Amino acid sequence: MRFKFSLIILMFTFPAFGQVKMDPSVPAGVRQQLTEDLEFVGTLQGRGTPALFQEIFSSPALNGAELLSFFNERVQLVNMDDCGGGPAVGACVRPYVDPSVMWLTQNYVTFDIPRIFRLSVVFHEARHTEVTNDFWHHATCPVPYRDESGNDIVGIISGTKMEGQAACDLTPYGSYGLQAVFLKTIEKTCSNCSDKVLMDAQLFGDDTLKRISDVNVRKSMRDALN
Repeated sequence: MRFKFSLIILMFTFPAFGQVKMDPSVPAGVRQQLTEDLEFVGTLQGRGTPALFQEIFSSPALNGAELLSFFNERVQLVNMDDCGGGPAVGACVRPYVDPSVMWLTQNYVTFDIPRIFRLSVVFHEARHTEVTNDFWHHATCPVPYRDESGNDIVGIISGTKMEGQAACDLTPYGSYGLQAVFLKTIEKTCSNCSDKVLMDAQLFGDDTLKRISDVNVRKSMRDALN
């Protein structure tokens, strides 16, 4: 596969929140969506964050500016690609091409999903930029892969069974672990979030925990985050 990179980079600055660089190929609608989403992150506030949040984000509080710093330190450029296609793919990182680039798909705008989950996806991808632990690659989900009630675990967006897919984590510190911690911490500690944001964070946070395929790790995370 050939990749085309532009030599021109546009920089957008968010007052007091940091900055993100976007390739000119990023359509206006996608650019606006990501800009507004990151501006929203910058407003988040809360106290008494769980230990897992502090370990991952190095912050004792839910602080929007610090979350944006976490993101901007890892993602140096946002570009566009289909990330392999598929109705549930919103973003990706290609660590062996350039680990500092996050690629968005058109689905990032067309997904009918809440902002807080969309944001958890880009923070998930930011984790994949880290050289530490070989970019936090995913584990293959067990076959069969069922929840505590014996139901097949399926993708909340695609409805596809996760069994046999490289769509699980064994650790609370990988991309799915970060995503769950991000969402559950917002649910439990955000002091300036609307009721809808809190409910969305709970729904998608609980669902993301199902991507932790080690049942003991999943239970300990659930206990720590609830």
